[in-house]
Amino acid sequence: MRASRVSGIMRLTYPNPLCRIGFIVKMYKFKLKPSPKIENIFNNWLDVCRELYNAALQERRDAYKINGTSINYHAQAAQLPEIKALRPDVARVNAQVLQDCLRKLGKAFDAFFRRVKAGEKPGYPRFKSRNRFNSFTFPQAKGAFSIKGDKLHLSKIGKVKILQHRPIEGEIKTCTIIKQADGWFACFAVEENQSRWFPKTGRVAGVDLNVSNFATLSTGEVIDNPRYLKEAERDLKIAQRKVSKKKKGGKNRKKAVALLAKKHLKVANQRKDFHHKLSLQLIREFDTTIFEDLNIKGLLKNHHLAKAISDVAWGSFLSIHFGKAESAGREMLKVAPHFTTQECSRCGNRVKMSLAIREYRCIVCGLVLPRDHNSALTVKGRAFPAARVKDTSPDDPRTYRATDPEAVCL
Repeated sequence: MRASRVSGIMRLTYPNPLCRIGFIVKMYKFKLKPSPKIENIFNNWLDVCRELYNAALQERRDAYKINGTSINYHAQAAQLPEIKALRPDVARVNAQVLQDCLRKLGKAFDAFFRRVKAGEKPGYPRFKSRNRFNSFTFPQAKGAFSIKGDKLHLSKIGKVKILQHRPIEGEIKTCTIIKQADGWFACFAVEENQSRWFPKTGRVAGVDLNVSNFATLSTGEVIDNPRYLKEAERDLKIAQRKVSKKKKGGKNRKKAVALLAKKHLKVANQRKDFHHKLSLQLIREFDTTIFEDLNIKGLLKNHHLAKAISDVAWGSFLSIHFGKAESAGREMLKVAPHFTTQECSRCGNRVKMSLAIREYRCIVCGLVLPRDHNSALTVKGRAFPAARVKDTSPDDPRTYRATDPEAVCL
């Protein structure tokens, strides 16, 4: 994927399918059914990896504070044989898994220094509590893990039953064991040949993301907002009250916390499933999809809409959609979001409106449309300014008039 910005339009393009040579990496996630013995090993490995991560972080921090020296991954990885000789529990963990923990810390520091140089909020790497460290990774398949039938063979752990609901296509590169509220999962990073290109449709869609409806397309189609968080809010409040009433440190509190986590996870899974299905629908129907380049973090500062914006999860949807577009050979565009809800898609005139007004009426050309539909047409028109013709004087702020917004295409 390559990104370029021309005249305020961020264009994400993909090479011609006949010329593309290379691979893409996909993630496959399968449910595990470990025995009590295997589950105990999983938990012990998580504890060891978390302890190693925190100890390595403390070593880096203290070395810089006391001596002003920096320690990198290679210096810390060289200490692992000595640590394993002193700690039998560490020696029982696969060596590559331990190395991967240190690599994660190295990546955290790389990201920290990158943010410092960019002038962003630094975000120094944090120590991980038991609730914040829930996975370990085998970084390569050879000799570390393999799938035989319905069993996942893991080095130094044994056989684990895996519910492989779909075949894996491609070469497996890594395996990550993840603990979630609803059980254990295996995530495989698979290198797959880029060969699934959808046939061209010749259609282009502008997409207006909002909270009243999830999205409105320039074709007039409206995608309803499922509002999963709002629907589950009552159950979540009840589960949260049960947690608050339990004594801290008790077994009943742990059970109540686990139940609350499952309910939150269900909402997250429902939302993710909706995003994947909608993204695939757009990819199949349109060659090019155009979105507003929204500042989502800035929008979340509006305390009246923050919960609704978090519920629709635009950032997650766009991330999923761009990944699917790359896999399918589609084109993605982002345009400036300013005044898309106030600008007429036909003549370019701007009408100041409050959010309560949901119908757009242009006082210049007489256009009457649902406000979100007009916004989607405006987003689409901004991506193709050449498709508009000048209909006013050069000094008129309404510079362009669209001949036919729906006729704009590649």
